Amino acid sequence: MKIIRNTKELMKFLDSINDLSSSIGLVLTMGNIHAGHLSLVREAKSNNKFVITSIFVNPTQFNNNDDYISYPKTLDEDIAKLRSFNCDLLYLPAVDEMYPKGLITEKSILKYRDILCDVVRPGHFDGVTTVVNTFFNIIKPKNSYFGEKDYQQMKLIDEMVKIKKLNINIIPCTSIRDKNGMSLSSRNSNFTPNQYKIFESFAKKTNQFVEKLKQKNLEVNFDEFKKELLKININKIDYLEIRNENNLEITNNYNNARLFVAVFIGGIRIIDNFKLY
Repeated sequence: MKIIRNTKELMKFLDSINDLSSSIGLVLTMGNIHAGHLSLVREAKSNNKFVITSIFVNPTQFNNNDDYISYPKTLDEDIAKLRSFNCDLLYLPAVDEMYPKGLITEKSILKYRDILCDVVRPGHFDGVTTVVNTFFNIIKPKNSYFGEKDYQQMKLIDEMVKIKKLNINIIPCTSIRDKNGMSLSSRNSNFTPNQYKIFESFAKKTNQFVEKLKQKNLEVNFDEFKKELLKININKIDYLEIRNENNLEITNNYNNARLFVAVFIGGIRIIDNFKLY
């Protein structure tokens, strides 16, 4: 696996593999690689001649600087994992490579905004779409792979590609879940032992709630469920909503619907979504 840290070097290398450049699969990550990320690499390897993974902790998508600083960094382990999955190239840009003119973001995508994460994390998606667009312009992949855990983010990126008329396929990939039923997340490695116990209780209650929703014939009380979560020491509930997975509008029709949830355990924010069909 080749490792490149400099944008000019990367672009020069991509020019040198012109015969492969029409079939590049891209997996964008912020590191602390887990089985979810590796499933994206595996999918990219099965459908592209050349696979690039990036590791870049993007400062403009963090609302809290402490969260940015504490984001788990495990580069040596990440490199070993990516090599074991035969990733072809790892791109490790510094902040000034991605933001040569300073930490300036663009709010170009208005669809799927003012709901879910965008309400409680103002500016977050501006940072996400800005940096993803930069990666796309540098690498020009044929396909880019995104896990469905960050569902709203994936929808925004797909919309950005359409608006900017980029010739890139956004490939949604099913979330890889832990044995407790929750999507894998890099942030989970920051849990204290006590916080992890709370997380396990949250996972159990949430999955039970999802199963009740799937049965459709049961009366489900959202307010009571929120009270249950607060009783197990969930510190804050950002949202708990059923939305259509295609347009992200609130819905009572569970066909093509998902339960979207975001909570805090201590200072660690957990987001997930669950199909209800």
